[in-house]
Amino acid sequence: MASPVGHSLIGLAAGHLTGRHLPVATWGWFWFVLLTANAADLDFVPGLLVGDMNRFHHQASHSLAAAAMFGVVVAVVARRYNCSARAWGLSGCAIYASHLAGDVIAADYGAPFGIPLWWPFSMDYVISPIPVFSSIHHGDASDTNLRVLAQIFSAHNLGAIGREIMLIAPLLLGTWYMRRRTVNDRTVTPDQAHKD
Repeated sequence: MASPVGHSLIGLAAGHLTGRHLPVATWGWFWFVLLTANAADLDFVPGLLVGDMNRFHHQASHSLAAAAMFGVVVAVVARRYNCSARAWGLSGCAIYASHLAGDVIAADYGAPFGIPLWWPFSMDYVISPIPVFSSIHHGDASDTNLRVLAQIFSAHNLGAIGREIMLIAPLLLGTWYMRRRTVNDRTVTPDQAHKD
């Protein structure tokens, strides 16, 4: 699995690609992207509450169905605030799905390997045969929360995050540049993000 830093950077790139009709030069959009890009990992929270952070990790929240459901929720909320439901929903779905892409191409040394990308249609776990990112250590099943936290802040994980930054930075800069050219051609303001 990729780190929150890696997921955030990939999410920003996905946000640049899909946010054509959104006010991407705002703090609200930036925080939306960061939260959305890491939302799949909120499955750590129930495990944290029962003393085993990994108990529910890499399950249904790591599927394309979850990304689609997230996009629908974002669209409903956007419509309620008189924003473009379609633009916000599609962007939310794509940014959430970027998290899944990051996990599929990352090394995973804890069974089950990969993520249930096709849930609920298939319970098979999907992982790339050639990992691009290093695995992020976050404890083993039944490790205490303290042991998990100790592994999260390990030297191995810092090195893995450095690798993610080096690999994702060119992608992020490319999508930022493309987005900037689009904005120069047609300025997008918050008023233009209103309902179609």
